[in-house]
Amino acid sequence: MRRMAMLVAVVAVAAAGCATAAATEPPDISYGRDICIECGMVVDEARFAAAYRLPDGTEKIFDDLGGLIVHGRETGNLDGASVWVHDFETEEWVEAAHAYYVPTIAVTSPMGHGILSFADRERATRFAGDLEGEVLGWEVVIDLPVMEGLVGHHHMTDIDQHDMDTMNDE
Repeated sequence: MRRMAMLVAVVAVAAAGCATAAATEPPDISYGRDICIECGMVVDEARFAAAYRLPDGTEKIFDDLGGLIVHGRETGNLDGASVWVHDFETEEWVEAAHAYYVPTIAVTSPMGHGILSFADRERATRFAGDLEGEVLGWEVVIDLPVMEGLVGHHHMTDIDQHDMDTMNDE
């Protein structure tokens, strides 16, 4: 009886450890099969994919970092969520808060947001320098104005685009 109690305790501790490790790891994405929660398209390219996990374990995946940001703003889900992005060059997962970002129109991301992520500041700086761009941190990226075209430009209506054109003419 005592052995059984110890075995149950060991299994419970091991299971809790696995659950904790799983909660700190990014979700698995089946490229070419999984669907972006924001736009409904198939997630095909790891270098642009992003994801978050809510404290309750719910996972959301995106084919474009901009989609994650737009969705996060609309739902308020980013507060308290664990967020990951892929390094644009290595395609390795990186915690969003520890990544470096290069917004650019020189590279077309799946939804046209054009925000590239890098795990390494030096590589991000070199990439941005080649484009005469800049490197941003997570706190800046999540607050990029939607109407500027970096985040959500493809979501603008004809009226919004007309208003933007009018403002640019003034």
